[in-house]
Amino acid sequence: MTASKKKQVAATSRLFARRRFVELAARRPVDNYLPGAWPSRRPGSGYEFDSLREMAPGDPVKLIDWPARARTGKLYVREFLGESYFNLLLVCDLSTSMSCGRKAALACEIAVSLAWSAISSGNPCGLLLWAERPVFYLPPGVGREHLLSLASALARHHPEEGKTFVAGRAAAFLQTRAPAGLVFFISDFLEKTRPADLVVPGSEVMVVQLLEDHEKRLPRGLKGVLACRNPENDQEYLLDLARWKSYNRRMADFLEDFRERLRRLEIAATVITPGDDYVAMINRLAAG
Repeated sequence: MTASKKKQVAATSRLFARRRFVELAARRPVDNYLPGAWPSRRPGSGYEFDSLREMAPGDPVKLIDWPARARTGKLYVREFLGESYFNLLLVCDLSTSMSCGRKAALACEIAVSLAWSAISSGNPCGLLLWAERPVFYLPPGVGREHLLSLASALARHHPEEGKTFVAGRAAAFLQTRAPAGLVFFISDFLEKTRPADLVVPGSEVMVVQLLEDHEKRLPRGLKGVLACRNPENDQEYLLDLARWKSYNRRMADFLEDFRERLRRLEIAATVITPGDDYVAMINRLAAG
């Protein structure tokens, strides 16, 4: 084994060791006949109650809803949502801004945790690494080898210099290449992104916005001027640190406006910094 291969294996092992279990749950049932952990829209033999219908020849007696019989004088049977596979699709931002601080490492850890949680529950998971174009795509699959391939891809790919995350192109790629499912977009979304660009027809979408602590909120009482450069368009600007209150107010408004516009499209979103308990935050996100 070459030195570079050993280094890649070690990086994959370290990343895989940091995985944590996330209680994934789709808010909307899916239209899929295959067995799995999430509910399907189609009637079946699962455990989640769906509706009542009048009894027909051949229906099992055990499904009769006796309270409905008492109310109406007719025989009704209970229908349940069938169980189905739910494809989890992870879209990770590899644009230049993700190289700031710990965002790229945190994105990898969250992605591996989500993938492990899905696959260990018997649900396929796929991965799309994206900057201005597709960098790597792994179609949804299951099993330990598939999970290790996914973790290895995350470990060996890094943010690309001079690239901007174009979410709309990533969503269009999923529409043509990936099956419908639960899509997680993982990015800092610091470049202007139209929430409508994150809509993937037929799929449920959730957004995990990753920010460094100082990007989300500057510390109190700062002074001086800081020379900054946007790594994605190479533009330089000066940041007056004494205006930290104004920066924090504008950033809070930006984050709230972005989340509200996503909510109108029925896209759940959360903002995570490296010090946050991302498992608890994603669990709350999925639970609604």
